[in-house]
Amino acid sequence: MAKQTELPGIERKKIKDIEDAAESYVAVHDKRISMTEKEVEAKAALLDAMHKHKLTVYRFDERIIEVTPKENVKVKMFHEDED
Repeated sequence: MAKQTELPGIERKKIKDIEDAAESYVAVHDKRISMTEKEVEAKAALLDAMHKHKLTVYRFDERIIEVTPKENVKVKMFHEDED
């Protein structure tokens, strides 16, 4: 967005810490958005792999992968109880 020009005598007061914090926030926000796109791609690849092997549940290490009825995939940590 282009910055507005200021008229003489009615300049806005600049608050550096707010402007710095806003710039920081925008940088983090933009990074998160790009990571979200990568996460969506990785999730689709995992769902495709589960379908390829005709699995709805898969366990490895301390993780369990589940394909939900709505065609979503969830990866959770689990610990088997030692009795």
